[in-house]
Amino acid sequence: MVFLSTHSFAVWDGNVSGLVSQIEVTDGTNYGFRVYLSGSPKLCENDHSWAYLNNSDSNYNTYVAVLLAAKAAKQTVRLYTNRKDQSATGFCHIRFIVVN
Repeated sequence: MVFLSTHSFAVWDGNVSGLVSQIEVTDGTNYGFRVYLSGSPKLCENDHSWAYLNNSDSNYNTYVAVLLAAKAAKQTVRLYTNRKDQSATGFCHIRFIVVN
């Protein structure tokens, strides 16, 4: 029997790891929590070097807590992202996080 995690079956526009270098917080409803990684890598195969969460996202509080803790502890994170829309200019929406 083989067990694979659900994220291995997902299709991601981005799969990038690094240290959290910057976090921006706005009112929460429109790209409200933005994350940048050290070196400003492109986070979902386009020109954007930040990825976002909105306060309406499922598990939002846990995502935010994990990212803040990883930044404070200087732990590497892997962000799995999808573009807001499938255009090349779509912003990168965080969908899954791994802390190393």
